Amino acid sequence: MSVKSITVTGEQLILQLSEPFDGELFVREQVAVVGPLAGRELSMVKVACNDGKLALPRFVGAHDRIYSQFTVWLPSHEKMDGVKYVTDFAEDVADWSYAYPQPSTKKTLGATPEDIRLLGIKQTHTNINLPQIMTPFEAEGTIPYVCDGKTYYFIGEEIEALDRWMQERWEAGALVTGILLNAPARFGSKQDPLLMADAIHPNFAWEAQNSEDGPTAFISAFNMETEEGQGYYKAFVEFLAERYTREDAKYGRMCGFVISNEVNSQYVWGNAGDMPVADYTEEYTQAMRLAWICAKKHYANHRIYMSLDHFWHKVNFDPTRSNNFYAGRAVVDYALKYSLRDGNFDWNIAYHPYPEDLRSPDFYNDRAPEFTFATPKITFKNIEVLPAYLAQEKFLYHGKPRRIILSEQGFNSKGDAFSEQQGAMAYCLAYQKVKKLDTIDMMTHHAYVDNRDEFGLNLGVRHINDDDTPGEPKPIYYVIKDMDTPAEAKRIEEARAFIGPELFDALLNPEIQHGEGEANKEGDYIY
Repeated sequence: MSVKSITVTGEQLILQLSEPFDGELFVREQVAVVGPLAGRELSMVKVACNDGKLALPRFVGAHDRIYSQFTVWLPSHEKMDGVKYVTDFAEDVADWSYAYPQPSTKKTLGATPEDIRLLGIKQTHTNINLPQIMTPFEAEGTIPYVCDGKTYYFIGEEIEALDRWMQERWEAGALVTGILLNAPARFGSKQDPLLMADAIHPNFAWEAQNSEDGPTAFISAFNMETEEGQGYYKAFVEFLAERYTREDAKYGRMCGFVISNEVNSQYVWGNAGDMPVADYTEEYTQAMRLAWICAKKHYANHRIYMSLDHFWHKVNFDPTRSNNFYAGRAVVDYALKYSLRDGNFDWNIAYHPYPEDLRSPDFYNDRAPEFTFATPKITFKNIEVLPAYLAQEKFLYHGKPRRIILSEQGFNSKGDAFSEQQGAMAYCLAYQKVKKLDTIDMMTHHAYVDNRDEFGLNLGVRHINDDDTPGEPKPIYYVIKDMDTPAEAKRIEEARAFIGPELFDALLNPEIQHGEGEANKEGDYIY
């Protein structure tokens, strides 16, 4: 006998066992930390079980049990296996339950409101950094926010700026996906030492923030190891979800959160120091789970995404540092393992299918990608592999495949007309491929304007002027504009001729081998 599910209602938590049982059981509630130390015990109560079902009050004073970890014990002191966290939401929980507002086009870009309208963009994204918008103290202009019985403080001027940005995008017709970050020194961080002592991961590699000898740690993992760290994180997610999923869209609309950035390259983009992939993903899965719970309290159809770069199987950014950089598939597989073990929930994928060489826009000539589940990389050339992999029965959530967004990628230009044309034609082919894949909901181009600090890359759809203002459009700008319009057919003809009809057609309709191909079967597979 095991715990099969935990359903939250407006007033209760309903624990369903795997088989009928009548009698008294003991339920232990703990703080949901994940890491070297167990979470603090919040309660141990005796509960009557009827026909395999037992109920707990959801609220204990100001505390909401929705976030907690639960363990059920038999009168014989035998601990039950099964789920530990909320797995299902009753209809009376969320503040809003409108259908997910899926836009009519998949093309996505972070641009000015004017260009959003001109290009027909219906989706965009923004980075939101916890140490930029939160503070440990009440002060003039702060916004108090109560989460799980404790008051947290948001910096009023930062929230007002985000409100304005969100409202401008909403008025331009764009749905926003938020990319939630925990950067101690970048992305506008206020670098408050008291906040960071709790919010930054305990194993963050501070010495690597400005590294000259190795990779730089730009962003910290969210702190799932301490109660205080989880407190800031829960308040961060809930505040954003409650404010930006309102049915009246008072502050604009943001219906999805990407948790951190490229976590399979965690040392740079979600740093937790040296940590094996299994341990890192266990903590990261908990961050996704808590975000899912926090967001669904307010909007029933909110989406949570895992962020991955293009390294997929048995390869990573730096093979000499296996405790800092991982294969994306390993992270996905471990996330599934922990989800099924502790309580399945609705996580999705935010993928970055850059060309195998970020400097070269012609992904259609990539050599590393294969059309099997064991491909070393997933780029636009073999993007069909990702939805095929996630369509396997073991990955389904309530019978449906997990959603995918392509939340960062771009086609570099090298300062010449030919590479700019390559990028434009590459975008056209990539977009045609993505349009055919039902579970992919957006395709972002990484940059609106070339960035002088983008590691030597020029990923914008516009050049940058000497005064850092947006410059002239590149050819890709006009291709983006023409997608999903009557002019699209002509663009497809141009791209097919430029890339080559045979290659274009083959990549538009590739055959995916649902398996490992010729890969060595003695790998580090989890299933």
